[in-house]
Amino acid sequence: MSEYKMKPYEELDITDNFMFSKVFSHEDVAKDFLQDILKITIDQISVVSEATAQEDPFHKSVRFDVQVREEIPCVDGTDKMGRQFDIEMQMVDTGELPKRARYYQDMCDLDALAKGSDYEELQEQYILFICPNDIFHKGKAIYRFQNHEDSDPKILLDDLCYKNFYIFKKYSEMDDDSTREYMKYFATKKCESEKMKRIHELVKKYRMDPAARKAYMTLEQELNIRYKKGVKEGREEGREEACKDLAKGFRDDGFPIEAIAKRTGLTPEEIKAL
Repeated sequence: MSEYKMKPYEELDITDNFMFSKVFSHEDVAKDFLQDILKITIDQISVVSEATAQEDPFHKSVRFDVQVREEIPCVDGTDKMGRQFDIEMQMVDTGELPKRARYYQDMCDLDALAKGSDYEELQEQYILFICPNDIFHKGKAIYRFQNHEDSDPKILLDDLCYKNFYIFKKYSEMDDDSTREYMKYFATKKCESEKMKRIHELVKKYRMDPAARKAYMTLEQELNIRYKKGVKEGREEGREEACKDLAKGFRDDGFPIEAIAKRTGLTPEEIKAL
């Protein structure tokens, strides 16, 4: 079995999950982004890049691109968790992003609510997907979802959960200047403001960072090791079925579809359909 080589590290840009996680792990970048596109005010945050939720071996784990937690100062000098945000760069429509958003919401709730806590302690939660193309095929540049009553959409469930999908290739159709500015950068890589220049400089910084490069190479090795291990263990069921199981797992973990296709021999269409 040949080794798969991912995109050369020096060619990574902000739309690569690895680079996106690195850049948006900076609190100033994540905070500005959330405040600008959601039109909210955040005092203090903590960022957990490439965070993993659900370590229970009997249930599916989640690897977030960027998980952000609002930190609210208390009178005793400690901080309590406020609103939660999950920011995902999703370059490929895998066909199950709405259901993935549902599962991400559940994982964030588990993270926020300790055993014995009251449900009223749950704060606002935002699941944000940034996609190049319109996964809903309805022509909108931004899709914002909340739970509401069927016969009267004005009646909201008020569960404080919001799921937004931003189609960055449609940046020219976005009315809000700040949102359009971010999405235009994702689409064109042209930085026309200080905030976009800050993001672009971080991209260039990480391209030159030996530690980040090593982490990226480790990710590549992990893909190859997991592939070989999975195929070996799956030989009794057949190599094809083992490849499909691995491909689906890699896809759900955010690995590039092109990388999975070349490594497993499946087509991008087959991988999306798994």
